[in-house]
Amino acid sequence: MNKLVKVLAASALVATVLVGCGKKDETGGGDTAAKYAKVGLGVVSSFSDEGQVNSTMAAIGLDKDGKIQYIDIDVAQSTPGGDEKTQLDQTKKERKSAYGMKNASKANGKIAEGAEWDEQAAAFEKWAKGKTPAEVAAVETEDFHGGKAAKTGTDLAAGCTITIDDFLAAVDKAAKNAVEANAEKIAIGDVMENDAEKKQLNTTIALVATDADNKIVYSKIDVAQIYKGVTDTKSELKEKYGMKKTSADAGKIKDGGEWYEQAAAFEEAIKGKPVADVANIETEDYHGGKAPKTGTDLASKCTITIDAFLKAIAEAGENLK
Repeated sequence: MNKLVKVLAASALVATVLVGCGKKDETGGGDTAAKYAKVGLGVVSSFSDEGQVNSTMAAIGLDKDGKIQYIDIDVAQSTPGGDEKTQLDQTKKERKSAYGMKNASKANGKIAEGAEWDEQAAAFEKWAKGKTPAEVAAVETEDFHGGKAAKTGTDLAAGCTITIDDFLAAVDKAAKNAVEANAEKIAIGDVMENDAEKKQLNTTIALVATDADNKIVYSKIDVAQIYKGVTDTKSELKEKYGMKKTSADAGKIKDGGEWYEQAAAFEEAIKGKPVADVANIETEDYHGGKAPKTGTDLASKCTITIDAFLKAIAEAGENLK
């Protein structure tokens, strides 16, 4: 009988250990899920007849139920071939009251108090949180200034009356691009650069997702290089961007890696690093900028200039939440 008791006690101990191994928290409440199960980035751009570029960026974080718990909407708007007043290097959200939406919205009578653009974007973000991307896409709208605005009388229209066509398109694209990340924090950073000669706006975008220790679990680097006839990002263009032949001719990469492949190599290289450590990547001068230092692991797969990558990631690091 004593032997049987000992066997039962040993079995109970093994069962306890096995159960304990399956727990991921210290409260005994079972497995804990990351705040954001998936993250995604979507960019929608246009080039007007007047030469103005609008690149709408949407970054989203979805919980395990597919509901939006993080969303950041912004627009890089500039006229790269225009004068100094129209060549801008700040997004609409960064410009805040300097954007001048307040007086315009007040004048057209859509919002009595005349809300500024960044306030209206924030109202859209607040409205979208807790909804699935499909529910966001189903928002009631009405025609307004050649586009679609939230339908008058709805909760969204109380705080956001600007056209939201591009918001919706960017969120939809972000949802389709969403990947597993299991992240605790997300942020987006951007760098706008005007090329007056080519009448081209380059907006480098960095979506960064980290764990609780600010170590990168996922990142997406992309560039909206927009000019007449081209509105896709560099990642979306893939081989059509034409980096492969250029890099091969320059002799930096023997097989001439395409831009999206080099960007993916950079993303892989920074995975697992604390965001602050990305700034310490070894670089060397190249084509007026900084490229990964020859001989390093990163340089074997990524030799393009990464100045804007680093700046965008640093900005994202400051905004993680």
